Amino acid sequence: MTDPIGEFFEAVNLFEYKSPDDGLSIDDFYKAVAYSFIYKGYNRKVDELPIDNITLTLVRHSYPRELIKALKKRGYIVEEQHPGIYRIHGKIDLKVQIIVSSRLPADEYEGLKLLASGCTKDTFLNYAGKAVTSKDGNVKANAGTVIRICLGINRKLDKELEEDEAMKDVIARIFKNEFAALRQDGINETNERVASDMLKDGMPLEKIAKYSRLAEDSIRSLAKSLGVAVV
Repeated sequence: MTDPIGEFFEAVNLFEYKSPDDGLSIDDFYKAVAYSFIYKGYNRKVDELPIDNITLTLVRHSYPRELIKALKKRGYIVEEQHPGIYRIHGKIDLKVQIIVSSRLPADEYEGLKLLASGCTKDTFLNYAGKAVTSKDGNVKANAGTVIRICLGINRKLDKELEEDEAMKDVIARIFKNEFAALRQDGINETNERVASDMLKDGMPLEKIAKYSRLAEDSIRSLAKSLGVAVV
């Protein structure tokens, strides 16, 4: 079966995840597109990275009605390629898709759905169970990170799992030492990993601080240790 999100990808694929508290306006759209063009040309030879080799994916839990309306008004074509997946065509060289996690089919992309508030215990445990039995090494490798981010967003769920001894035991058996890392040390480690990936992708300092939740001084120190520049 073809992956409707993955089939869109090229050599370089940039993502922006919007938290449930963040909007996704026409200005946010243009900023994300602008960052993508900056990434194309940053510290590279002329057209070393062709624009055709870059994609931009915007992920939000709820449908960005005003943004879609604004895009259409400006002459863009918005095509629903798959339930919850919208491709933007026309007036732009960059390949852009918007993913609305709440509109994705119930049995698809469980990991994406965990990266939003309102995740239920059943949804969480269903993802954990599938991840541990998956034959896909990438799914297993990323499951711990997805879970840490999910519990960081869904504090109520985190507390509910922590107070439920039976559930703690289930998760502990599924992820073994991963569960212990869900506490602060694990969250800090995940934040640094997110910041490292964004630094390597040439993302701006302001955006890295927002999504990694690290202080700007910490991000600069991390950049220095990685030998990369801060935009």
